[in-house]
Amino acid sequence: HLQNQSRVGVISFSDEPRLEFTLNQYTERSELIAAIRRINYLSGGTNTAAAIQLALETMFNEESGAREEAKDIIIVITDGESFSESATKASAQKARELGIFVLAIGVGVNVNVRELNLITGNPEHVYQVLKFEDLRDITETLINKTCTETFITTSLPAVQKDLPHNESSTFESCDEKPADVLFLLDSSSSIHRNDFKKQLNFVKTIVSAFDIGPEKTTVGVSTFSDDFRLVFNLNDFTTKEDILGAVDNVPYLRGGTDTGFALKNIREYGFRLARSNVAHILIVVTDGLSRDPSDTLLQASLLKEIGINIFAIGVGPFIDKKELISMASSPTEDLNFVFDVSTYDALKSVENLLAKRTCQIAAKQMDSYALCIMEKPVDILFVFDSAAIGYQDTKLILNIIKSFQKLRFENAADIHVGVVSYSCTSNGDFPFQPPNDNLLISFDKFASLLKRAKTFKNSARSNAVRVMVLLIDRNLTNEDELEILEIKTVVDRLYMIYLGENHTKENTLTISSLNAQSVFVKSMNETEDLSNYLQNELCFDID
Repeated sequence: HLQNQSRVGVISFSDEPRLEFTLNQYTERSELIAAIRRINYLSGGTNTAAAIQLALETMFNEESGAREEAKDIIIVITDGESFSESATKASAQKARELGIFVLAIGVGVNVNVRELNLITGNPEHVYQVLKFEDLRDITETLINKTCTETFITTSLPAVQKDLPHNESSTFESCDEKPADVLFLLDSSSSIHRNDFKKQLNFVKTIVSAFDIGPEKTTVGVSTFSDDFRLVFNLNDFTTKEDILGAVDNVPYLRGGTDTGFALKNIREYGFRLARSNVAHILIVVTDGLSRDPSDTLLQASLLKEIGINIFAIGVGPFIDKKELISMASSPTEDLNFVFDVSTYDALKSVENLLAKRTCQIAAKQMDSYALCIMEKPVDILFVFDSAAIGYQDTKLILNIIKSFQKLRFENAADIHVGVVSYSCTSNGDFPFQPPNDNLLISFDKFASLLKRAKTFKNSARSNAVRVMVLLIDRNLTNEDELEILEIKTVVDRLYMIYLGENHTKENTLTISSLNAQSVFVKSMNETEDLSNYLQNELCFDID
């Protein structure tokens, strides 16, 4: 019911404006929608000034349903240049002087962007779409904008009422929900230098919505054309002011649009410093079809496979909407990852919505992670013979290791993971690091693995609790037992995970003086239980 909520009136115009209905004519949503559908098409020119003037004369008064306590808003939709730019400017300026908030939407390539800016008095209140059917893509943005403006007007002290309000400044921040966010910006020859600056301003607006800091959101920026340039890494700057300053200095490149090559570099280098327990988000802005669409699709798929959330933003008439959809993450019930705007000026129309969706992902990721309560950081080393265990079971063990990515921490304490392994072709040892998807496994005899595991204390953090997990698939030899006894002297906690049905307490480790936690796993299908066991042990029961 619209009686005590928002009210809507409509004026259509061509050579002359026509009042379709006033603000108080329809107070039920169903009646209003039916009335809108009955509006007849007018043909003729574009007399925008007269339409705005008619709105001032007939719409915003008590007889037509305007209310003193309500915010007055005009939304102008046009697909062409008006009869008189000066007359249009004068009518719109008069509306703004009366306290009316004015938004302008340009449709198609024949609109006069300068005139739209004159209508609103603020470029941030101008929106553009390429086709009328694309209007539905900005409906959520317009709803947010009008509701935000209404909230500001009715909630802020009167002295602030006439201050310009930047949409990003009124956007509710991410509420300290952390994320690692990378921007990949098109810098090909098809983008004019001024448009490239608009792209950078777009980045700055999005960054302004984030809570920036080492334990909050981190931001990196890369550009691409024929080449790829990692301008600054995720952890290069730790304050919002430093990031905004660095964005101002992003260099302008020239060349083609090799999007696939850029995505490949993002996968290999962009997120190498990312944290394991926060959302990883890539925001791609491009104005054209990529040089190799099949490679672009492949590289985007590889990024999504390792958990990267990809937003794809297409600008201008030469983009391929299908490629954007393929590049972006799959939509969910409440999230769409594709934006399509007609010009770089129109990027402003999606700033608030993109920032909101980015924060939604950060919050969802955080909510999906288990909370780990530890007083000290933990370095945990996994040791096992993958040659004996086999390829399939090795993959299941890797899943245990990767499960530590799904943890979040109350303080600076965290978990780093290491692996000891070896093959005849390559070294499979990894120093302590946050768990990631690039851990590889190789082969060696178990006793030899144990010898090398002892040396990993040298690469563990000095302030960390040292934990070792031995995954044992065989009866231990005397040599194995002696090595394990020595290992116990260099670690703070030792877990003996016996794999398979043949192990019993009677035929396991015979050294009675060894104080270690023993766990029996009859089938590798129980790896989820093992993962939960280790996480509970480390998160809530660590000394």
